[in-house]
Amino acid sequence: MRLRPLSLRSRLALLFALGTTVLLVVASLGLYLVLDHQLSMTVDQGLAARSTDLAELMQQAGGAIPDRDPFAQVIDSSGTVIDQSPTADIGAQAALTPEEVAGLGPAASFEREFELAGGRVRVLARQVTVDGRSLVLVVGSSLEDYDRTRERLVAVLVVSIPLLAGLLAGAGWLLAGAALRPVRRLTEEADAISITELRRRLPVPGTGDEIELLARTLNAMLERIEASVARERQFLDDASHELRTPLSILRGELELAVAEPGDPVEVEAALRSALDEADRLARLADDLLALARAQAGGLEPRPVAVELLGAVQHVVGVLAVPDGVTVTCTGPTTAVEADPDHVEQILFNLLTNAIRHARAAVTVRVGAGPDGTGELVVSDDGPGFPSSMLPIGFERFARADPARGPETGGTGLGLSICAAIARAHGGTIDAGNDPAGGAWVRVALPSAPGGDGPTSHH
Repeated sequence: MRLRPLSLRSRLALLFALGTTVLLVVASLGLYLVLDHQLSMTVDQGLAARSTDLAELMQQAGGAIPDRDPFAQVIDSSGTVIDQSPTADIGAQAALTPEEVAGLGPAASFEREFELAGGRVRVLARQVTVDGRSLVLVVGSSLEDYDRTRERLVAVLVVSIPLLAGLLAGAGWLLAGAALRPVRRLTEEADAISITELRRRLPVPGTGDEIELLARTLNAMLERIEASVARERQFLDDASHELRTPLSILRGELELAVAEPGDPVEVEAALRSALDEADRLARLADDLLALARAQAGGLEPRPVAVELLGAVQHVVGVLAVPDGVTVTCTGPTTAVEADPDHVEQILFNLLTNAIRHARAAVTVRVGAGPDGTGELVVSDDGPGFPSSMLPIGFERFARADPARGPETGGTGLGLSICAAIARAHGGTIDAGNDPAGGAWVRVALPSAPGGDGPTSHH
């Protein structure tokens, strides 16, 4: 059976509990060691004070030990007890062995267990001289209170550590819940937002922390999604409109040909018109496919050195330039690093648009840009871009004439395809109107390194 993973709140509370438990254990261990050391020092300090007082009293009393001392012995150099306090309930047992007496320095502390004394006793031995004799004075103190205090401290710590850890874990659980409450509200609100309610936004808590930053970031993402969905819906609407017009014309022409089967002239005219609309549908499908690939990052250019002036002359040679319109190509030999097919597509779209709107002349200038790029400028002497179209000229289905009929010229995808190709090559594209009249479109592509190697212009 697969265990259900813990929630973030549970994990935070568990980590908080584990961390506080470790800290409490370490702190309690430190407290125990410090208090144990302090208790031990207190016992040693008491023994040292008693031994100093007894040594002075023994000097005054000729070596006798005061009766009121709880635990004291006087031992000679052979380890024999020559005197002890009456209250030292250890019989004739010496507190030190003869070896310890022989190796005794000025003072030393020992721990002994005396059965008659009722447990552990800590003793302090020091050398004293009484009436010219070298003796050892031993004072002792029962460790019963010391042990009892340590046991009580351990009991308190053993009980308090789990209790404090539990209380702190509960506090961590509550704090985690309070900290994650805005996240839960964001989650519930985000779950309620559907594709039909993209205008809704998440509540932004005014906390000034990461939660507020998360809410603002998610709202910014929702705005981008809303804009993207709006563009895609507009694209579908525009594509449907563009497809509907040639399909309607194609159907009408075919119906006319079927209705007049005995009139060869009418049938031929209808079929030629239907063929034109089929060509228009094919171009529209190709343009939509190119835009879809560009949007998905699937253009995948295969750049080589392309000579721009030769490429322009090649495209002009295959275009059907109407009578009364001249196309002029000027500029030095300029090589760019680009895909030849993509360069040809840019030239075809730009020249087709320029020829369609020109009154009498179309000019193509090539050369080096100010930033070292290869630059291509296509201009015409037509009416220019309407001011309302300049900001959206490179968007899909952007056209000056809202009528959208085939006679208005193109599908409105040419400039957007050019922009997508230029960006895919790391280049730029912009457009504007000449003060003297007419429109221009400039494309900048990366220059071919050194201009060496084979040059393609199809």
